[in-house]
Amino acid sequence: MSSWGRSTPPIDAPEWKDVVRHRVLSARSVLQRHRWARRVLETRTRRTAGVLAYMDSFIGMFLQRGFSADLTHHVMHAIGSRMWGFTQELFDDPEAGPAGPAAVEDGAAEQAALQQMAALFPNVLRIAMASSHDGEGVVGRGCDDQFEFEFALDLLLDGIEDPRASGWSSAGLRTGS
Repeated sequence: MSSWGRSTPPIDAPEWKDVVRHRVLSARSVLQRHRWARRVLETRTRRTAGVLAYMDSFIGMFLQRGFSADLTHHVMHAIGSRMWGFTQELFDDPEAGPAGPAAVEDGAAEQAALQQMAALFPNVLRIAMASSHDGEGVVGRGCDDQFEFEFALDLLLDGIEDPRASGWSSAGLRTGS
């Protein structure tokens, strides 16, 4: 397990929201202690085994609690960098190249790489295969950027409606952590 995974361990809770919230806030705590780490995460165009393992575990939190692979795919886009404990802008540098493992030219080598990926990171592969993809995505290679943006926006707006309708206020709720 990567040091990142040890720093942000999942919890076993009955509610999926509690599990995900704990994981994201744990990651945020790590970044608050290691402020340089955010820039490292933002500037890497290739995903390491440690990063993929963390993502696989994060995806598993949804899949193990009844989310479909398709919904999990879109939820991961909506959560975005929050899974690492921070937020970032949508627009990446298209000149930086694709994220993920380097492209493999040889068909046999590509097949071997996919088999290794499936064995090591089955949840990542499952959601990657669950959705259709366009060829020019910025958010995730081949993903429909406009759809993902609108999906996340609608989730936020829907989530904001309940507190608005109930007259919610943050007064007295802030914990300082």
